[in-house]
Amino acid sequence: MKNRMIMVFVCCVLACSGLFSGSALALEAGGVDIHGFVSQGFIFSEDYEYLTNNSKNGSFEYNEIGINFSKDLSDRLRLGIQLFSRDLGDVGNNKVTVDWAYGDYRVKDWLGIRAGRIKLPLGFYNETRDIDMLRTNVVMPQSIYADLLRDTVIAANGVGLYGNIDLYAMGSLDYQLVAGSMNIENENGFEKFFNVSYKGMFVIDGHSDSEITYAGGLRWNTPLDGLSLGVSALTNTVDSPVLIGGALKGKNSTDNTAYTVGVEYLWEDLTVAAEYQQYQVEYTLTSPMGSAKGDQTTEGYYLSAAYRFTDLFSLGAYYSVLYIDKDDKSGDNFAFANDAWEKDLALSLRFDINDYTAFKVEGHHVDGTARVNATDNPIRSEDKFLYGVAKVTFSF
Repeated sequence: MKNRMIMVFVCCVLACSGLFSGSALALEAGGVDIHGFVSQGFIFSEDYEYLTNNSKNGSFEYNEIGINFSKDLSDRLRLGIQLFSRDLGDVGNNKVTVDWAYGDYRVKDWLGIRAGRIKLPLGFYNETRDIDMLRTNVVMPQSIYADLLRDTVIAANGVGLYGNIDLYAMGSLDYQLVAGSMNIENENGFEKFFNVSYKGMFVIDGHSDSEITYAGGLRWNTPLDGLSLGVSALTNTVDSPVLIGGALKGKNSTDNTAYTVGVEYLWEDLTVAAEYQQYQVEYTLTSPMGSAKGDQTTEGYYLSAAYRFTDLFSLGAYYSVLYIDKDDKSGDNFAFANDAWEKDLALSLRFDINDYTAFKVEGHHVDGTARVNATDNPIRSEDKFLYGVAKVTFSF
């Protein structure tokens, strides 16, 4: 049944790209705008299974498929939905999900209302992270945009307000406010990310639930053409049943708050961006043996640049830094000291075959194992490793 659903989904995407009239970048049928993408990647790493559970042998279990439909019902009302699936090793396994789906009513330029499954304004690029054609790199900086959390933090079911406020000589201000519930499905990456974060001290043992999530973002489009400054925040509480020490059942409740600030500058064919994030966690672990409380602040930041040399070729690079505990950057309280940090230097090459096909190849030199999964890699004594990815994306 699962394989049949995947085949139907893929056929829908391919059929839409061939049967409906329109340009390579926009299709239309019966007044419905249709866009979609199919990405297939290959990942290979040395020393560690990274991002996927089988990258040391090289893996093609690295793909994304999506198709979205939208329609203007009036000058102010728009409906849209995106279906999405991905495979990231033992995460996702091409299960088809509703990525986002909402009604959008634009009252004024400065006020719009959304209801449904709404994308979350977390950092500059969370809302566009599924659009591979918009960026040069393949793997987004893991200090801010953890791939294992993609399906969890992409959207929330609820309501939102947004708008653009004209500041006249000072530019303009885009804002978003969202309140809703996250869909936490452990098999879509949350469980693995959780276990990565706690490095096996305790592991998820059942379904996790999230209380109301609140998120907001501001983006100042400055008077300097191409320069934007942004800030965003997200807060929620997640409850997870856990297994402690392999046998003792308990519950872990975490109060999570993330703050992100960033800057982006676009000048002709050059894009430069930098973001900084603090992710604060206060947790309460309860079991038949009692309860324990703790807190931790994760710190991450990156600097990236990309330049489009020709219509065919673009070059990009970033340096991403993550500290699991900003008060223990040397790893004194970690079983493996290098679990405390991850410093990732990435170089990306992008080749645009045509308007709707791109091929990318990317290499990473990583210092630290903060994002290396403890279950897949019980021994993490090597502090430096390399990995590479290649990816082809078809988009319309």
